[in-house]
Amino acid sequence: MAELVQGWGLTALMLVVITIVFAGAALHLRAELRWVRALTDHLGLDLVDQQAAARQTGLEIEAIRDEAHAVLGSSDAAWAQKQVRAWHLRALRVEPALAFWVDLLRQLGLLGTVLGLALSLAVNEQGAAALLGPLSLAVWTTVAGLAYSIVLSASFGTRLNAWVDACDRNIEAWDARRRARGAP
Repeated sequence: MAELVQGWGLTALMLVVITIVFAGAALHLRAELRWVRALTDHLGLDLVDQQAAARQTGLEIEAIRDEAHAVLGSSDAAWAQKQVRAWHLRALRVEPALAFWVDLLRQLGLLGTVLGLALSLAVNEQGAAALLGPLSLAVWTTVAGLAYSIVLSASFGTRLNAWVDACDRNIEAWDARRRARGAP
Protein backbone atom coordinates (compact mmCIF):
# COMPACT_ATOMS: atom_id res chain seq x y z
CA MET A 1 0.00 0.00 0.00
CA ALA A 2 2.81 2.40 0.83
CA GLU A 3 4.32 1.86 -2.63
CA LEU A 4 0.97 2.68 -4.26
CA VAL A 5 0.70 5.88 -2.25
CA GLN A 6 4.32 6.99 -2.49
CA GLY A 7 4.84 5.96 -6.10
CA TRP A 8 2.92 6.94 -9.19
CA GLY A 9 0.29 4.19 -8.83
CA LEU A 10 -2.37 6.20 -7.02
CA THR A 11 -1.68 9.26 -9.16
CA ALA A 12 -2.07 7.22 -12.34
CA LEU A 13 -5.28 5.65 -11.01
CA MET A 14 -6.82 9.04 -10.19
CA LEU A 15 -5.77 10.42 -13.58
CA VAL A 16 -7.41 7.46 -15.33
CA VAL A 17 -10.63 8.01 -13.36
CA ILE A 18 -10.65 11.72 -14.22
CA THR A 19 -9.97 10.92 -17.89
CA ILE A 20 -12.83 8.40 -17.99
CA VAL A 21 -15.19 10.95 -16.45
CA PHE A 22 -14.05 13.51 -19.03
CA ALA A 23 -14.64 11.06 -21.90
CA GLY A 24 -18.10 10.21 -20.57
CA ALA A 25 -18.94 13.89 -20.19
CA ALA A 26 -17.77 14.70 -23.70
CA LEU A 27 -19.79 11.84 -25.20
CA HIS A 28 -22.91 12.78 -23.23
CA LEU A 29 -22.69 16.47 -24.12
CA ARG A 30 -21.93 15.72 -27.78
CA ALA A 31 -25.00 13.47 -28.04
CA GLU A 32 -27.28 15.99 -26.35
CA LEU A 33 -25.97 18.84 -28.50
CA ARG A 34 -26.49 16.72 -31.62
CA TRP A 35 -30.14 16.14 -30.58
CA VAL A 36 -30.69 19.84 -29.85
CA ARG A 37 -29.21 20.77 -33.22
CA ALA A 38 -31.37 18.19 -35.02
CA LEU A 39 -34.53 19.40 -33.28
CA THR A 40 -33.65 23.03 -33.94
CA ASP A 41 -32.90 22.39 -37.60
CA HIS A 42 -36.02 20.31 -38.18
CA LEU A 43 -38.44 22.65 -36.44
CA GLY A 44 -36.86 25.72 -38.04
CA LEU A 45 -36.98 24.20 -41.50
CA ASP A 46 -40.53 22.97 -40.89
CA LEU A 47 -41.55 26.55 -40.06
CA VAL A 48 -40.11 27.82 -43.33
CA ASP A 49 -40.49 24.96 -45.82
CA GLN A 50 -42.40 21.85 -44.82
CA GLN A 51 -41.44 19.92 -47.96
CA ALA A 52 -37.74 20.52 -47.31
CA ALA A 53 -38.20 19.41 -43.71
CA ALA A 54 -39.81 16.20 -44.93
CA ARG A 55 -36.75 15.48 -47.12
CA GLN A 56 -34.24 15.63 -44.24
CA THR A 57 -32.54 12.34 -43.45
CA GLY A 58 -30.87 10.79 -40.45
CA LEU A 59 -32.06 8.68 -37.56
CA GLU A 60 -32.40 11.56 -35.13
CA ILE A 61 -34.19 13.73 -37.69
CA GLU A 62 -36.56 10.89 -38.57
CA ALA A 63 -37.38 10.27 -34.90
CA ILE A 64 -37.99 13.98 -34.36
CA ARG A 65 -40.07 14.19 -37.54
CA ASP A 66 -42.17 11.21 -36.39
CA GLU A 67 -42.72 12.83 -33.00
CA ALA A 68 -43.64 16.13 -34.64
CA HIS A 69 -46.14 14.40 -36.95
CA ALA A 70 -47.63 12.59 -33.96
CA VAL A 71 -48.01 15.91 -32.14
CA LEU A 72 -49.56 17.60 -35.18
CA GLY A 73 -51.94 14.72 -35.81
CA SER A 74 -52.94 14.15 -32.21
CA SER A 75 -56.49 14.79 -31.12
CA ASP A 76 -55.32 14.86 -27.49
CA ALA A 77 -54.21 18.46 -26.92
CA ALA A 78 -52.87 17.68 -23.46
CA TRP A 79 -50.60 14.92 -24.79
CA ALA A 80 -49.40 17.14 -27.63
CA GLN A 81 -48.56 19.94 -25.22
CA LYS A 82 -46.80 17.46 -22.93
CA GLN A 83 -44.64 16.25 -25.84
CA VAL A 84 -43.69 19.78 -26.86
CA ARG A 85 -42.91 20.58 -23.22
CA ALA A 86 -40.70 17.47 -23.04
CA TRP A 87 -38.68 18.73 -26.02
CA HIS A 88 -38.37 22.10 -24.39
CA LEU A 89 -37.22 20.67 -21.06
CA ARG A 90 -34.69 18.32 -22.67
CA ALA A 91 -33.18 21.22 -24.58
CA LEU A 92 -33.00 23.36 -21.46
CA ARG A 93 -31.33 20.57 -19.44
CA VAL A 94 -28.24 20.59 -21.64
CA GLU A 95 -26.78 23.76 -20.10
CA PRO A 96 -27.03 22.45 -16.52
CA ALA A 97 -25.51 19.17 -17.73
CA LEU A 98 -22.44 21.06 -18.94
CA ALA A 99 -22.20 22.85 -15.58
CA PHE A 100 -22.53 19.50 -13.77
CA TRP A 101 -19.72 17.85 -15.73
CA VAL A 102 -17.40 20.85 -15.41
CA ASP A 103 -18.00 21.01 -11.65
CA LEU A 104 -17.53 17.26 -11.26
CA LEU A 105 -14.17 17.37 -13.03
CA ARG A 106 -13.02 20.28 -10.86
CA GLN A 107 -14.16 18.46 -7.73
CA LEU A 108 -12.32 15.29 -8.74
CA GLY A 109 -9.18 17.34 -9.28
CA LEU A 110 -9.56 18.98 -5.88
CA LEU A 111 -10.29 15.60 -4.29
CA GLY A 112 -6.92 14.45 -5.59
CA THR A 113 -5.33 17.54 -4.06
CA VAL A 114 -6.85 16.96 -0.65
CA LEU A 115 -6.16 13.23 -0.79
CA GLY A 116 -2.55 13.85 -1.79
CA LEU A 117 -2.02 16.34 1.01
CA ALA A 118 -3.66 14.02 3.55
CA LEU A 119 -1.51 11.10 2.45
CA SER A 120 1.58 13.31 2.63
CA LEU A 121 0.77 14.16 6.21
CA ALA A 122 0.07 10.50 7.00
CA VAL A 123 3.51 9.36 5.81
CA ASN A 124 5.35 12.37 7.19
CA GLU A 125 7.26 10.33 9.79
CA GLN A 126 9.15 8.59 6.96
CA GLY A 127 10.96 11.77 5.95
CA ALA A 128 10.79 14.41 3.27
CA ALA A 129 11.34 11.99 0.39
CA ALA A 130 8.17 10.09 1.30
CA LEU A 131 6.16 13.31 0.95
CA LEU A 132 6.86 13.69 -2.76
CA GLY A 133 4.76 10.72 -3.99
CA PRO A 134 1.45 11.83 -2.48
CA LEU A 135 2.17 15.45 -3.43
CA SER A 136 2.45 14.40 -7.07
CA LEU A 137 -1.09 13.02 -6.72
CA ALA A 138 -2.19 16.41 -5.41
CA VAL A 139 -0.63 18.35 -8.24
CA TRP A 140 -1.41 16.14 -11.23
CA THR A 141 -5.03 15.38 -10.36
CA THR A 142 -5.68 19.08 -9.86
CA VAL A 143 -4.08 19.84 -13.20
CA ALA A 144 -6.08 17.10 -14.95
CA GLY A 145 -9.41 18.04 -13.35
CA LEU A 146 -9.02 21.72 -14.10
CA ALA A 147 -7.67 21.16 -17.61
CA TYR A 148 -10.51 18.83 -18.57
CA SER A 149 -13.11 21.19 -17.12
CA ILE A 150 -11.62 24.03 -19.16
CA VAL A 151 -11.67 21.87 -22.31
CA LEU A 152 -15.35 21.00 -21.76
CA SER A 153 -16.27 24.61 -21.11
CA ALA A 154 -14.38 25.81 -24.16
CA SER A 155 -15.70 23.03 -26.41
CA PHE A 156 -19.35 23.21 -25.51
CA GLY A 157 -19.99 26.45 -23.64
CA THR A 158 -20.78 28.97 -26.36
CA ARG A 159 -22.06 26.52 -28.97
CA LEU A 160 -24.34 24.87 -26.49
CA ASN A 161 -25.85 28.16 -25.31
CA ALA A 162 -26.48 29.34 -28.86
CA TRP A 163 -28.11 26.08 -29.95
CA VAL A 164 -30.28 25.80 -26.84
CA ASP A 165 -31.49 29.37 -27.33
CA ALA A 166 -32.25 28.73 -31.00
CA CYS A 167 -33.99 25.47 -30.12
CA ASP A 168 -36.09 27.26 -27.51
CA ARG A 169 -37.20 29.88 -30.03
CA ASN A 170 -38.00 27.28 -32.70
CA ILE A 171 -40.00 25.13 -30.29
CA GLU A 172 -42.04 28.14 -29.21
CA ALA A 173 -42.69 29.28 -32.80
CA TRP A 174 -43.51 25.76 -34.01
CA ASP A 175 -45.85 25.17 -31.07
CA ALA A 176 -47.58 28.51 -31.59
CA ARG A 177 -48.19 27.62 -35.25
CA ARG A 178 -49.43 24.16 -34.22
CA ARG A 179 -51.88 25.63 -31.73
CA ALA A 180 -53.07 28.22 -34.25
CA ARG A 181 -53.82 25.46 -36.79
CA GLY A 182 -55.91 23.62 -34.21
CA ALA A 183 -57.99 26.73 -33.40
CA PRO A 184 -61.30 27.17 -35.26
